[in-house]
Amino acid sequence: MYRCIDVQKVVILRVSYIACGACIAYCHHSALEPDEEGKPVLIWDLRRDDFACVIVCPVAAIKRASEAGAPPEKWHKVSRAELYPEAEAWRARLAAAHGG
Repeated sequence: MYRCIDVQKVVILRVSYIACGACIAYCHHSALEPDEEGKPVLIWDLRRDDFACVIVCPVAAIKRASEAGAPPEKWHKVSRAELYPEAEAWRARLAAAHGG
């Protein structure tokens, strides 16, 4: 097992997601929004690590980063361009923690 202290955030496993909208409705921080398929995309800079969306997902398609495995593609975006390098650095650390 790897140490994941600075990467403990949520990861959306989009292939498992059923587009029910529970996480989007339940997120108190407006950090999730639907894409063109109705699947959630995490707005990385709005997220707060309370993991409420993990609890409400009926198919466990949203997981803590430490439980998700290698990060999937296209599950997050950044609303403020200046935070993009920070978000990408986090994603790279997560991938490296999983040998990717």
